[in-house]
Amino acid sequence: MKTTSLENKCIDAIDRHRHVLLLALLFVVGVAIRWAGRYFVSEDMTYCLIPWFEKIQAAGGLPALAGQVGDYGLLYQSLISLMTYLPLPAVVQYKLLSSLFDIPLALVAAAIYRDVRMESLSGAPAADVVRRVRLQSWLVAAAVWLLPTVMLNSSYWGQCDSLYATCCLATLYLLRRNTFVGAFVMLGLAFACKLQTVFILPIIGVYYLLSKRFSLLWILLSVAVMWLSGIVAFAYGRSLLAPILIYTGQVGHYQEMYMSFPSLWMLVGNDYWSMRWFAIMLTVAALAVGLWYCLNHKTDLLARERFYAVAAWFMWTMLLFLPSMHDRYAYLLDITLLLVGFMNRRFLKYAVITALVSLYYYGIYLFGDKGNGHVMAAIIYLVTYLHYTWTLVSNIKREETLS
Repeated sequence: MKTTSLENKCIDAIDRHRHVLLLALLFVVGVAIRWAGRYFVSEDMTYCLIPWFEKIQAAGGLPALAGQVGDYGLLYQSLISLMTYLPLPAVVQYKLLSSLFDIPLALVAAAIYRDVRMESLSGAPAADVVRRVRLQSWLVAAAVWLLPTVMLNSSYWGQCDSLYATCCLATLYLLRRNTFVGAFVMLGLAFACKLQTVFILPIIGVYYLLSKRFSLLWILLSVAVMWLSGIVAFAYGRSLLAPILIYTGQVGHYQEMYMSFPSLWMLVGNDYWSMRWFAIMLTVAALAVGLWYCLNHKTDLLARERFYAVAAWFMWTMLLFLPSMHDRYAYLLDITLLLVGFMNRRFLKYAVITALVSLYYYGIYLFGDKGNGHVMAAIIYLVTYLHYTWTLVSNIKREETLS
């Protein structure tokens, strides 16, 4: 028996709309996975996030902003205070807030990919080329939406890394488009969310030195935005210096050379007090060499995917060499490398390896497997970083030779 006319119409409709249906299915899968983790309680939830929520709730919600609860910035503390007024369990509200920000995170990644790909096309691209790039950008969004560490971070861990990562990617996107007001507003919001925003400062410095298109005075706008993020807390009597004091208090809080993270120091030792300044100075030296190299190779260094590839190198350098790095700090790097991998397939292998290493450490923390491959993971991470550096430098030299 052949297919009926109704079946044929349905099959034809599925074929015509296969791209939309695939994207819709991937979105639903991501929602379902996040929904499945809504009641999972991690150690951070047990010992930090839920007690902070309960303390803020007991103090009346917004009035609790008069004092510091937990170690997050005023913006996130303000959001928690608002959450206490909603009739939902604390664990679900944390997961919901972070998972909602996974959506703009994926959309900004898609915008970055589309911007880079369209820039690589010479002249006015044909309509079918534009449609293909648009479809590819939606697939990039789906990849970020379904990246295991992104899903686990929001829906199982209940952390807020999607907030600062969205702002960081938006900063780089707007900066490269020379939309400086928007870029430095987003930079201020990123810092208001998390101190890990420092990972994008080196590439901003590189862009400043090579492009000469903006003044460092724009940083004052970021400072103002970061300060204004605590406006509700100020209304309840918080010190005007609180946004800065919170972060200065965080520096040195974790007195370990590494914390469930495959940094270089996992191969050396964990004597924080003896090694911390050595690690910091080594990081400064590595970043200085990277900056020097960028200044010596200006040709198309900020064009197309190169800008984001260089940004990823600086992030990775800081993660590997700085002390006190731990599992979630590679969140932004994993997403940036994924973007670069889609833009240039030579880099895709690095995105896969770093994502798997991050997933390994997420699993150890979240699901109780203590693991026995930390040193091997550190070696793999270091070798992958070195190979990435070699590939990046080789590509730069090859393109300079061709030009």
